[in-house]
Formats: sequence, structure tokens, C-alpha cells
Amino acid sequence: MTASRFAIGSAVVVALATGLSTSAIAQDTTADNNFINIGTYTIGFPIGDTHSYIPQVSWLGTGWEGQWRYKSTMAKGISVGLHDFTDLSHGTTHFPSAAVTGSQVREILMMTVMGTGRWYMGNTFGRGFYLGLGAGAEIDQQYYQVGVSQDVTRSGFHIAIAPDVGYIMPFMEGVDLVINARFMAPAPAGSYLGGGSRSYQFVALSFGMAER
Repeated sequence: MTASRFAIGSAVVVALATGLSTSAIAQDTTADNNFINIGTYTIGFPIGDTHSYIPQVSWLGTGWEGQWRYKSTMAKGISVGLHDFTDLSHGTTHFPSAAVTGSQVREILMMTVMGTGRWYMGNTFGRGFYLGLGAGAEIDQQYYQVGVSQDVTRSGFHIAIAPDVGYIMPFMEGVDLVINARFMAPAPAGSYLGGGSRSYQFVALSFGMAER
């Protein structure tokens, strides 16, 4: 189930990224590297409500970001991301009105769409250390299943911000290597299992490649 849900989400991310990057490249008619096309693989470290529900590290994450030159050392852009946290366990879980025992599957699938800003600390646009901030929407889907019973699903729409820091270094002609650390901070919203709103926060560590 996890693989199929992540595959569907990944297809959505790829479709969005392909459409946005194709449009951006078509509009960028100069040869001065005004647009940077970035694809990443992401590891997620749960904190807060995310850690309370699923304490395990997520190894299923992917993302795309397009950056347009805004000033000599600044960029504006858009990013889309998909992150999956899953926990397979056996035991007893206590809820406010009951308790359940057996093999359990917990999962949170998160999709983000954000506008981004970057400030490159050196003298070259799109290279070296940078500081950034993203703001936009996060859609979370929470799943819970015991044994072979039908899974229980909850969804929520969140406004989110994401401060980040990263480094971009040359790799080969037209291609750079990227490393990025981002704190995903959605506002509390939704009505999730256990009752009430949640803010499923996590730290995303991403590795990828940037095409110019």
C-alpha cells in the first residue's frame, strides 16, 4: 500500500515539475543561466507531532525546485515535494475511548507546493552557500491499519513555511551538486486520529542535481 500511494504521489510531483520546468525553460531565452532546474532525493527526520505518530526516519522523499534569478545573488522560485513516513509494528495502541492490539501500519504521506526565495552568500548566482525560505501549502494524508482490517484515513490542508540552508557546487558542465537542509513547519489543522488538529513537522535533508 505504501509503495502504491508513494508511486501515485511521485507521478503527480513529476507531472508538476515537468510542466513547470518546460514552461520556465521556454521563457528563459537568455544564455546567462537565469533559470536553475533542481531535482532531489530527500531523507526526513520526524519531530513534534510527526515523531509522536511515527518516530522512524523516512527514506522515501523526492522533490523538484525551479529557481529564477531575481537579483545578482538572489532567486525566486517554486518547489514541490513528496514525503512518506511509515511505521510497521506489533503491539497495543491506546486511544481516548479504546485500545487496539495487533500488527499495525501507520503512515503519513505529505505533499508540499511552495513559493521560495534564496539568497546566495557568495558573488555567483546559483553557487555556494545559500539561505532560503519557502511558504505555501501542505496536504497530509494519515493512514492507520490493524491486521487485515480496513485502514482508517484522515486528511488535512495546512499552510506551511520552510526555512532552509544549502550548498551548490560545480560537478560537470551545466550540472551542479546540491545539498539542502529544510525545516518543514505546517500550521496546526485538520482532524486526525486521536482527535484534534496536528502539525506534522520534520527536518528534510536533500541531495540532488541542478541543471542550468
